[in-house]
Amino acid sequence: MNDLIDRLTRELRAFIEQRDDLLLLASCTAQDTAIVLKVLRDLDRASPSDYFLLFADDFTDAAAFVDSAVRRFREEHRLACESRVQEGEEPLPPFPTSLLDARRAPAERLHAAMDFARSLPPPAGGHRLVWAMVPAQVADWPAYLELVSTCAPRQTIEPWMRGLRLIFRVDAGFAFGASPLVDTERTRLTRVDFGPSALEGSLRRSAEDSRLPLADRMQALLSLALLDAAHGRFLEAERRFRVLLDHYRKTDQPMMQAVVMNGLGDMAHRQGDLARARYWFECAVPPAVASEQPVVLATVVQNLAAIAYEQRRYAEAEEYYNGLVALKHSVLDEDGKAMALEWRGLSQEKQDAYDRAMLSWEEAELLIRVFELHHRLRPVLEHLRRAYRALRLSDKLATVEEELRGQPAAKL
Repeated sequence: MNDLIDRLTRELRAFIEQRDDLLLLASCTAQDTAIVLKVLRDLDRASPSDYFLLFADDFTDAAAFVDSAVRRFREEHRLACESRVQEGEEPLPPFPTSLLDARRAPAERLHAAMDFARSLPPPAGGHRLVWAMVPAQVADWPAYLELVSTCAPRQTIEPWMRGLRLIFRVDAGFAFGASPLVDTERTRLTRVDFGPSALEGSLRRSAEDSRLPLADRMQALLSLALLDAAHGRFLEAERRFRVLLDHYRKTDQPMMQAVVMNGLGDMAHRQGDLARARYWFECAVPPAVASEQPVVLATVVQNLAAIAYEQRRYAEAEEYYNGLVALKHSVLDEDGKAMALEWRGLSQEKQDAYDRAMLSWEEAELLIRVFELHHRLRPVLEHLRRAYRALRLSDKLATVEEELRGQPAAKL
């Protein structure tokens, strides 16, 4: 992923530093807008002499979109004035009240806001103003593109455009020929793609790039192995996992050894090979313990508990879930602890140990109520109903049945 971010950073920086084009269209999906905004914020922090105004409001219609941008601009202006006064500097020129007039045409109002913004940086010092509008959701693409097209130069450069660098998000399938921007000048287009295929390609390049530090290449290889396993490419995933395991053994990294072994076990589990899955999960325990990382150890123990339960080794499953309760408690994972208590009780129930199961589920119930883990309450109450029936605890049974009648039905 790093090379994709580096490429986007280079393209945005090149656009900001050049002097020929006014408008950059960033073509991307809604999911990728957050990355575009993050890269712009990083460039803002890295360029103290440049001024960035970034807007991420969704587009419903032009009037509301521009009104929201103007009001955000006014707030940025107010904060900048306060900061300058605190530092003993003169405040910025006052914010024009005419910009707040929502009766003005949206395009005219937007251009006026840009014109005022470009007047704020000092004339000396090579300052540039970057105005970027990156809405994640656009309800009316024709109306949005029509507004964007009013910000693009055609035969001449309008006075309000001078010195600006404008960046607007367009859809991933954007084409000039099918848009109001078909006849614009000084406009460039960049394609931004951080989708699954692009990310996988980036990981492959990183894993094979001998110029990168070995640790970075191995991290990319691990991500590829996990992707392969997730998509059912088990032979390729195992080949990558084996390379990783050899590397982490040679470099004495127990935590990563445990992560890789857990990945091999999870892959075997998904293929239905419980014996092989159990082997790898058990292999992962010593390095997980040695790593002193309770989160890693908890993942391995949870997998061992699930395998034991599936293989009907309920006493072992109970022991594993008991250990998982302690691990989840140590990392303050209350939801995970409630889950472990529930499954400890289920393992005890399979042994007809309803007295122990009841205690597990009652502890889980208390935890669920204290921490408001509402999604876990109904299943635990249903377990308790079975335990109270088996133990002939009629008062407790009546109480839990009354509460269950008021609970929403469990989702399938």
